[in-house]
Amino acid sequence: MELLAGEQDTKVHVRQNGARFEFDFADVYWNPRLSTEHARIIALLRKDDVLYDVFAGVGPFAIPAALKGCTVVANDLNPHSFTWLNHNVSLNKVSDRVSTHNLDGRQFIREVVGPSLPAHLAAGRHAHVCMNLPALATEFLDAFVGLLQGVDDSNHEVESWRIRVHCYCFVKGEEGVTGAKRKVEEGLGRPTERDVQVSFVRNVAPNKDMMRASFDLSWDILHGVGCPPAKKCKVDAKEPDAAVEVASVH
Repeated sequence: MELLAGEQDTKVHVRQNGARFEFDFADVYWNPRLSTEHARIIALLRKDDVLYDVFAGVGPFAIPAALKGCTVVANDLNPHSFTWLNHNVSLNKVSDRVSTHNLDGRQFIREVVGPSLPAHLAAGRHAHVCMNLPALATEFLDAFVGLLQGVDDSNHEVESWRIRVHCYCFVKGEEGVTGAKRKVEEGLGRPTERDVQVSFVRNVAPNKDMMRASFDLSWDILHGVGCPPAKKCKVDAKEPDAAVEVASVH
């Protein structure tokens, strides 16, 4: 951000959805027009649910979720966002409910989300995964395919496990719901197998809309069952990332 005139002071303090946030506008992105969308996601969470925030920014989803009583695992690759995320966790006194990571989104899904999911789900928690990087988020969805391959599915309780993804994307105006669903399935490399609920978030530019696609990950996806030949079902953390992560929209 370029300062055209005035004092070189871009640090701000804002309140949103019951939480306090401090950050430097020169280093991170914050969009106050998304406050309603942040509130919508928080309203979907129950106390004691677990929220994985893949592109957490300074914490507009993570902090209110923790204040609601959720366990939050938040990540952002941008070092400035990561610094302010940790600052806001302390500012809101939710350090006991939030763990933070400074990783690439795909690495976070493979190395943090995957290993920790079974314990949370076995404890009866529902899991939500927020992916607010509309320019690229769908390109990270393939990281979920085969994510729980090593988990024993002989226990019938796994059938009640619920992992719901909230993935944001941009679509052309005329594509609407159909375009968002197509992007999700292209990202997964396969049909979702379950209903995808698509919600309009906001108009970004003429003929360009921001949408949220929410869907449950099926056990077949998580186990990599029936994976198309063109896609590798097994997740290999050593593989080079297929997408370069950019600043998330918050």
